Amino acid sequence: MLLLHPSRRRSLCAFGRPYAGRRLMGNKFSDIQITKVMPEHRVFFMGLKESKAIQVPSELQLAFHKYAKQNLRSFPWRQPSISPYHLLLAELLLAQTKAHDVATVWPTLINRYPTPERLARANVSSLSSLLRRLGLQNQRAKALRLLARHLVEEYQGQLPSTVLELLSLPHVGLYTATAVSSFAFGKHVPIVDANVLRVFARIFGLPEQRELRRSQKVWAIGWALLPNRRVAQHNYALLDFAAQVCTPRAPRCDACHIRRCCAYGITKPGTDRSP
Repeated sequence: MLLLHPSRRRSLCAFGRPYAGRRLMGNKFSDIQITKVMPEHRVFFMGLKESKAIQVPSELQLAFHKYAKQNLRSFPWRQPSISPYHLLLAELLLAQTKAHDVATVWPTLINRYPTPERLARANVSSLSSLLRRLGLQNQRAKALRLLARHLVEEYQGQLPSTVLELLSLPHVGLYTATAVSSFAFGKHVPIVDANVLRVFARIFGLPEQRELRRSQKVWAIGWALLPNRRVAQHNYALLDFAAQVCTPRAPRCDACHIRRCCAYGITKPGTDRSP
């Protein structure tokens, strides 16, 4: 069970009853399947097992649901009509890149290369020129073409939907695999990037270290927080809450609706702890 600091434990109890467990929505992975993925990816699967022992306030999940209703950001790749392949391209471009910069390039990319087959035949120089604004254009161009060729050769141009299959694609890491599985296919899986990691670390009083992402405890928290419905909306809420409220520097704790169950918010000097 996730251990809580005494001061945080009192706050959680005051905030509401602890999380009592939820259905895992068919997410079952065999030990054989887990051993087939890279060691740094196994924390995702092991976190699912550990999540059964984690208790979080049910109101915390509700808080992110309410946040999503009014505060989600609008990006072209978040439209319901976007294909899984186009969403995958957006997620790959978003790595280490600001969203508003990606928004200036992504529409042209998907118009010029609307299918994996077209991208697989792309001229690297032309593709690199298109991606120049984002930086690392040569590496990005080669990676995207290699990915497209793999999709054509191994999946007949169709994007797979499960995290395990997505992880088999070249240049697709754990965050991208879970994001695409959740956002494009509605799979019941959590996401954890550097920003979501910061939110979890602050709420649960964990050390804010980059290595924490490789901890199955963080993924266990992600699994435990998942709602039964609207999982993609929940995951978008985590990303946008991290970008708009729980920022790296000068987080807006006084404007935070979950500060009473957050270790960071409770201990931060000058923070108003009233609802």
